[in-house]
Amino acid sequence: MKGLYKYFYYSALFILLGNCTLQAQSLKAYKKAAVTALQQKDYQAAFYYYDQAIQIAPDDMGLWYQYATMALRFNAFNEAKKAYQKVYESKILDNYPLTSYQLGLVNNQLGEYGEAIAYYQQYLNSGHTEIKKEKVERAIAACQWANTTSHPSSLWQVEHLDRKVNTPYSEFAPVKSGDTLYYTSFKFDMEEDEHDPIRKISKVMFQRGKGRGRTITRGFNDDKQHTAHITFANRGAMVIYTRCQYINATEIQCQLYTRVKDKRGRWSKKEKKLPGHINLDGYTTTQPSIGYDSILQTEMLYFVSDRPEGTGGLDIWTAVIKGDSLGQATPLNTINTEEDEITPFFHNQSQHLYFSSNGYRGFGGYDIYKLPNNAKRNEVEHLPAPLNTSYNDVYLSMNKDGESGYFASNRPGSKLLDADKQACCNDIYYFEYQPPAPPEEEVVIEEPKTPVEEITPEPPSINNPPDKLEDFLPLALYFDNDEPDKRTRKTSTKKTYEATYRAYMARIDEYEKAFAEPLSDDRRDEALDAIGAFFESDVEKGFVWLGKFSEILLKRLEKGETVEIFLKGYTSPRAKKEYNLALSKRRISSVRNQFRTYKNGVFVSYLESGHLIISERPFGEAEASSQVSDALEDLRNSIYHPDAARERRVEIVEVKGEK
Repeated sequence: MKGLYKYFYYSALFILLGNCTLQAQSLKAYKKAAVTALQQKDYQAAFYYYDQAIQIAPDDMGLWYQYATMALRFNAFNEAKKAYQKVYESKILDNYPLTSYQLGLVNNQLGEYGEAIAYYQQYLNSGHTEIKKEKVERAIAACQWANTTSHPSSLWQVEHLDRKVNTPYSEFAPVKSGDTLYYTSFKFDMEEDEHDPIRKISKVMFQRGKGRGRTITRGFNDDKQHTAHITFANRGAMVIYTRCQYINATEIQCQLYTRVKDKRGRWSKKEKKLPGHINLDGYTTTQPSIGYDSILQTEMLYFVSDRPEGTGGLDIWTAVIKGDSLGQATPLNTINTEEDEITPFFHNQSQHLYFSSNGYRGFGGYDIYKLPNNAKRNEVEHLPAPLNTSYNDVYLSMNKDGESGYFASNRPGSKLLDADKQACCNDIYYFEYQPPAPPEEEVVIEEPKTPVEEITPEPPSINNPPDKLEDFLPLALYFDNDEPDKRTRKTSTKKTYEATYRAYMARIDEYEKAFAEPLSDDRRDEALDAIGAFFESDVEKGFVWLGKFSEILLKRLEKGETVEIFLKGYTSPRAKKEYNLALSKRRISSVRNQFRTYKNGVFVSYLESGHLIISERPFGEAEASSQVSDALEDLRNSIYHPDAARERRVEIVEVKGEK
């Protein structure tokens, strides 16, 4: 599978990296581990090892270049820009001739088109030829075009789906059938995986109405390989979908399978692999979509493959559906380019094919295009903003009305597994066409009855943090059970709070299963919502706000203030007070470590000079809610219950400052 991973599953990279281990934590060991990981195509681990290596050797531009390359691979565009910029400004830039082109590419993805053009032009002027001149010139022309046309149209409204569908992992391939939204989620642990850390797999989900997304049952999904993309044929009597297996640490290879409905209208447990002329051995076959061609008067299968005889990269292919059989696969060279064409969707009502590509003029990354059935290449139409952005916009599906639908994107606003690196993942968005309102007669607007000063301001939220340190208080930071460093009476830890946070967020599925699975359907949905709300509204919010708190704290210290912050640790009542006291101190220690390592240690000098003081308040286990179970055998209520989880925290409870 060539290139498929880079858009198919931007996934759990950064949460997984927190679990990577390396015994000998020397620069030489990290470098060797990174090289080994690259040889094994384990790009997740390579990113982690280069990240650790540059903490030890921040002046090694070779490490920064490799780190930037891995960051770009995984959509951490701001990290990639920062790292490439260091190389660009170094004395050994000539050793890395692609740097200016890569900076053009990164700025292009960020929508910073003026900077992108400048770097692209510098690469052309350098005389290097690793990237074809024509390709760079096309990129410059696209940036010039995007700079004047990327302003969002008011005719299209885009809405990010809530946590009932989207998670910090990747959700993609949405398609609506009746009142049910089908989609794929890449949040599930692969069973019996020998890889370290355990890799994620995808499963097909469904959301009925406004309910919570659930996995399709009756053995439709597999626990050891990916199941993804669902499309319906024969008036809904047959379904075609993707199965994928890992072929190395991170890359996958896919094939298409089908099932039919039984006499009771349920999907048969028996699946059938599509024939070899569709699933060509040694190549990937994925992203099926079925549409009815009104010209040919038959259903057509559209899919994506990297097989030979295409135009280049990933191409869209078609095959005629003849009852239970499929005709020969044919590349859709009307639209295929030398780059990648992916995620096809055929809209029966309008007879338009929607697809994404990075081979046409666009805003950056993958953009969404459409083409009327049987039209020519020059009739390919680029969809406007906000349907397209400079980020990756893929998997568009149009509802029957032709004025609404869904797509997936990693644009800003999508959920993040790592807020600091601003990377990962694809989320699902709903869009709707809003026709312009007819002109209205002039209306006299009356003065508001409520005085402006009495209007209640919007309360702070995860995306609307306070702008004063004191307004954050109390700032709660949550911990997994007995973390950091399980089963010890030590009162300090080497872990930062961020490390514990990442590992904690990786266990959302486990918490949902343990807390909700024993319940009946209605109560199970309520329990799932409660777990989701806790991780999103409490755990994630605390981590994001800690970053904002640190930014404001640094500005006050830079102005010459002396600031003292007070921390208080809390635990749930599962263990004895002496053990909980040590656990509470470890948690406070991890928060101290977080401040000491913030922005490569920017607070250290203030801590050593006494301008930043971190103090502790007394231990808070005694104040735990009496409603929280302390029964060791009652894991559901004493560990996984949101009320118990809320007790396991450190709070910043007070801030004192003086000039």
